[in-house]
Amino acid sequence: MNEEEVVRLFLQNGFQVSKNALPLVLEDPEHILSELKKMKPRPFIISEQHIKNIQKPVKIKPLEIKTIKEYRQEKKPVCVKDYVDHFISRYEELKKIIEPKMGTEKLISINKIAVQSMMFSAIGIVREKNRNNILIEDTTGEMYVFFDDSLKEKFEEIGFDDVIGVVVKKSKDKYYAKNVIFPDIPSSREVNKTENDMVLAVVSSPSKLDVAKYNDLISTLTSTKNLSSIVFFDDTTNENITNDFSKFRPITPETNPSLFQIENIKILILPKNFFETLTFDFKTSDPITPILKKRHLFLRFIPNTHNNHDEFVLTEIPDLIISNFGETINKNYKGTTIVSNSNPNKTFLINLKTREVIEKTF
Repeated sequence: MNEEEVVRLFLQNGFQVSKNALPLVLEDPEHILSELKKMKPRPFIISEQHIKNIQKPVKIKPLEIKTIKEYRQEKKPVCVKDYVDHFISRYEELKKIIEPKMGTEKLISINKIAVQSMMFSAIGIVREKNRNNILIEDTTGEMYVFFDDSLKEKFEEIGFDDVIGVVVKKSKDKYYAKNVIFPDIPSSREVNKTENDMVLAVVSSPSKLDVAKYNDLISTLTSTKNLSSIVFFDDTTNENITNDFSKFRPITPETNPSLFQIENIKILILPKNFFETLTFDFKTSDPITPILKKRHLFLRFIPNTHNNHDEFVLTEIPDLIISNFGETINKNYKGTTIVSNSNPNKTFLINLKTREVIEKTF
């Protein structure tokens, strides 16, 4: 078709092609017209930028997304033996993580605390928490550990079922904590980065956007250089939206936490449905950092919810944690990037090579 025929065709379909856009339209008028009809709202005057947005392909680098582990929650009746097995397994796994952090004080089992022992360390699971003391136990016995104001902050962080290390000093007939060691992730670990430029987007509930903002979101994703994939929360049952996002290699989390790997980056995804199964109130708007600090997905034991043998210890340290629980979070904790997005008006773009996070608002 010549210029006049193209202009006439577009006018018949409700579009006026600008002078600058016309040379681009002539390259593939039928395809461009088809794409313009899909736009909501439909523009009347077609600019050069409209055509460039249509013509620009989504650049997605070849990518292997490897699933390392899915933390499945198995609902089943729990007997006393299952309960005991769970805590022994939890204790043993976390003890392996804590032991190298315990320092120079002699580490002993609770049943071997001699009457004359003045300074020592122990690892136990918290069975009771009172106003200024905790009861911890290991597989050999139990002991009360008291806290003074110098450790008030750490005392407040301790919760039921936590496995912790304590450095203890005996004073009269009581044992006082001189330090508390959580399993935690190492602060000195190297920050992993991909060799290739890769961007991971985090999108939540795009169906809640109006038409203009939804189009802005799609345009932003389409024009993002080196976009490799998106973590796409909610709306996965909306066929039209799922089709729109299919070209972006979506990762669509459901209920269970999952650990993925892209190149050398480990990504832990914690859907909000997972937090809802925990059935207790969080004292903080950020429940993710405590999970890292205590190296366990279940901060408390939930009867009839998960497997009896403890498989929820974070033996693999994630480089990136993505969620859609609660408030919007964008932070770094000891080399782990934490992004939580439950806001449809926000999209986070995470560069896996630089580990930079950019927040886009629509």
